[in-house]
Amino acid sequence: MVVAGAGSGKTDVMARRIAWWVAVDGVPKSRIVAFTFTRRAAEEMQFRIRQFVERVTPVGEDVTLGDMYVGTIHGFCVKMLRDLASDEYHNLDVLEEGARVALVQRGYHGTLGLPKLQSAMSAESGKKVGQFATISRFLKAYDLLNEYDELEVVLPTPTPPARLGDERDWCHGAEMKTDVGVGDVAEAFELAAGRLYAFERCRRFLDHSTSQSELLRLLRRDEGLIEALRERTSHLVVDEVQDINQVQSRVIAAILGETGHLTCVGDHRQAIFAWRGGRVEIMADIFEELSAEPYGEVIELTHNFRSTPRIIEIANRWAASIGAVQSMSSPDMEHGRTSREDEADGHIAALAFEERTDEADWIAEKILTLADPQAGLGAAMDVAAGEERGLTFADVAILIRSGTDARTYMRALQAKGIPAVFTGGDLFSQPEILFVMAALAVMAGIEKFYGNSKDPRSLPGRITQVLDCEPIPEAVLRAAAAALASDGLLVVDDVAYRLMLAARLFRARIEKEIGASKAEREMLATPDLRAFLARTGKVRRVFPQEIFHLILSEAGVHAWDGSGPRGDTAMFHLGALSALVQSMETPGWTSPSDFTYQVVALGNWAPQQARLEEAPLLEQPEAVTISTVHSVKGAEYAAVFLADVCSRRFPSSFAKRVESLPFESPVFDKIDPAELADNENLDNERRLMYVALTRAERFLAVTCSGKSSPFFKAVQGLIEEVGGETFDMDLAIGPVRLVEAAPKRENRLVSTFSDLRYYLECPHDFYLRKVLGFAPTIDQAFGYGRGVHNLLRAIHSEPARWSEIAINDSGQLRPELEKLVDAGLFYLRYTTGEPLERMQNRGLEIVSDYVLNYATELAELEFEPEREFETLIEEEQVLISGAIDLVRHDDPPTVTLVDFKSGEPESDVSSKLDREEMQLQISLYGVAAKKELEYEPEQGLVRYLGEADPDRRELKVPLDDDALAEARHVVAGTARSIKERTFESGPTRKPRDDRLHSRCEECDFMRFCGMPAAETARQGS
Repeated sequence: MVVAGAGSGKTDVMARRIAWWVAVDGVPKSRIVAFTFTRRAAEEMQFRIRQFVERVTPVGEDVTLGDMYVGTIHGFCVKMLRDLASDEYHNLDVLEEGARVALVQRGYHGTLGLPKLQSAMSAESGKKVGQFATISRFLKAYDLLNEYDELEVVLPTPTPPARLGDERDWCHGAEMKTDVGVGDVAEAFELAAGRLYAFERCRRFLDHSTSQSELLRLLRRDEGLIEALRERTSHLVVDEVQDINQVQSRVIAAILGETGHLTCVGDHRQAIFAWRGGRVEIMADIFEELSAEPYGEVIELTHNFRSTPRIIEIANRWAASIGAVQSMSSPDMEHGRTSREDEADGHIAALAFEERTDEADWIAEKILTLADPQAGLGAAMDVAAGEERGLTFADVAILIRSGTDARTYMRALQAKGIPAVFTGGDLFSQPEILFVMAALAVMAGIEKFYGNSKDPRSLPGRITQVLDCEPIPEAVLRAAAAALASDGLLVVDDVAYRLMLAARLFRARIEKEIGASKAEREMLATPDLRAFLARTGKVRRVFPQEIFHLILSEAGVHAWDGSGPRGDTAMFHLGALSALVQSMETPGWTSPSDFTYQVVALGNWAPQQARLEEAPLLEQPEAVTISTVHSVKGAEYAAVFLADVCSRRFPSSFAKRVESLPFESPVFDKIDPAELADNENLDNERRLMYVALTRAERFLAVTCSGKSSPFFKAVQGLIEEVGGETFDMDLAIGPVRLVEAAPKRENRLVSTFSDLRYYLECPHDFYLRKVLGFAPTIDQAFGYGRGVHNLLRAIHSEPARWSEIAINDSGQLRPELEKLVDAGLFYLRYTTGEPLERMQNRGLEIVSDYVLNYATELAELEFEPEREFETLIEEEQVLISGAIDLVRHDDPPTVTLVDFKSGEPESDVSSKLDREEMQLQISLYGVAAKKELEYEPEQGLVRYLGEADPDRRELKVPLDDDALAEARHVVAGTARSIKERTFESGPTRKPRDDRLHSRCEECDFMRFCGMPAAETARQGS
């Protein structure tokens, strides 16, 4: 065990440990697993491991990661489920939290029967429990059963139904075996929990908590798989061990057995996720076991390479207030980076203000002393020995305990022209988000936003606080438009009226099946919206992301894109909302009535509980980060303003509240809700404060307004003791030495070919899609290509069998393929009825044709379907990951790389590759196959499925040294441009469809893109 304090270089330690195993101990890379807490941490770990493996590997020998797994625990569990029981789990996707809420909302009444739980809880409490509160409490308890590995459900049959319409009866046949008690609440919960487990399986999903317990359930069902797991994994690294939960601990134990090798790294002072089931006591148990046994060792990393000496001293003194965890020690951190010394007393400060607005204004003023973009200067920050740069806005963070009043700080920054983005739940306190939510609500038929307006975390509470209007969509739309205009964004005078008209007409179209008049349509600006409103008749389904895009178009959001700091901020926030809207759509087919419930769920759940993903690819815009402390775990900033350390805020007045769970003994004896709450010493809150203090590298200010909290007084005392400023507001965070400003750039990039090709086609498309996170629209054919690939994977897993059927009994080929469809390998979430039948028939037809055409090849050769890879392009430090559709073993190591084009009917044209892109894709696969997989790729083939002309069935791609070198050159150049943030240009390729004038007309984001080419395309349409 490595006890690694803040800024101690734990990632380096873990990477060095793995490099030692590989180079010195000779451990095969495929037997090494490294668990990280986030995907972003995994990317950093991959680069570090490669760096250290290269240092200790003789020249000319393999320095790749090979089949080593580096990623999250739940990601590993999903991979093992797919590897160990492919037939059952290969086609299952991971369900993100927002999508799961949407799924539960859809099944609330019929499939899950949650009204029974709602009634039972209302009777138990003596007051009405709302639908959202029921869902929240239900999912909390469901997750706890998984996180303690206590969920056991018997499904009606091994294989869930393959069609949407057959789900309800099948789910009602699920039986939960976990004994959760006999009371009305417990029995209602038991019924719904078993059905949710079945419902997720029907839709081919595993959620995060279920994926981990599901692996343990699989291992219990088949003990032989435990040995298979241990045969492939012998050495394990676990990061952030202080935050693992019970089920993760059991997964680790299952991997290790009696002979596995474990290196775990963590810091009990930074255990901040007890409310999500993290148990710091698990780390303490491992600490005590390894301290007492001869086979174990505990190492303490005590040097902090992040912060200045005074910040380290403050953190050490604060850590002393945190209660001990069993026998674990808390060694003081030492100053480890000699170049990072304190330059002025005022760079560390603690100040109290009368009003929060005064506090926010002071923070804004001080940020302008740290970063002056007009002059191109910033406070000096050491970056390497003898080198320094000036700070930019992106080096600054305002951290708060909760996001309920973050808008005050945002407004103060905006008033001084400082761009800022919020990365947590306070996304829903931004007027651009409320503006769009109001339009969505009218389209969904919602007359008033649900929730307690006195609760500042609720959507009505945020509306009242930010816009000072009633939580009625029409009022919100008008007030939000006015707020956006006052912020300096281009908002035309009639936009609120026009958007309200569009929303009402849309509602009438899907609810009353009537179209809009020509005069009404001509008042709208969006051609696609006008076309939809011109039609009449029943609307069977809607597409939420498409609706979201139509709103952005009608609102004229394209004028914000690239318009300056406030526009960049608005687009960043709208990109985050796009991801949440996508979660609404993820569970599958959305009927008009489903759409109403999904918008209700979004408005109730997201403002309070949404945890936004890290930036999809790169960093945020050059803007100040405003975030909750929980959301910046693992991050670091040159300057940190820890704000709002007020009474009842930090520590939270809810910290010691024990939640009520809808089950009784015996489960209640194993899952104690008191473990999720804080103790009398408020140690969980103290750990959160420790995390906040240790994010700062050079500048740290702790502030409060009104009544200060005990935490503020204590920290202020510590800052005074080390010589920081606690009185003079002018001297605080000053004076500073200004030098030429330069942004902190990440010199590494993790991506995929699918991502890079967007940049090759249009840099701004890449920016909207991968940097800001806007999601594309989907159509009913979504999933068709994957269904075809699933069938091909099954065929190439047993090639001889399918060849024999094709040659000797071709009449059985179609019935055998239909069995795979019935098993769920061609599952489409977004369509049903005749379109489903047509697409499945088409898929069966082209796969049958493939087996017949290549029967001889299937009989004679071996294959690796969907071969995953990662390859590093060293010259630009870009790590490319992906999966080769098929590796054909011609004469190993000589192989052919095959990529299938399935000809998806009705699919989005923007997903298709042109000939040049396909050749680049195959060539990049060739680089990976030769460098990482140690094959000799002789050629690449693009196979067009369903092509009747034999001469056009394949495209051959040469994979000689020149072709591979060219692929590396293109990828390196693309990565260089991305890292330099060169995004302000439009499409670089002609349209795929010869009838169109511009690639913009095929783009997912043409309606709200700010590039001139997109504006031309909009005018043409």
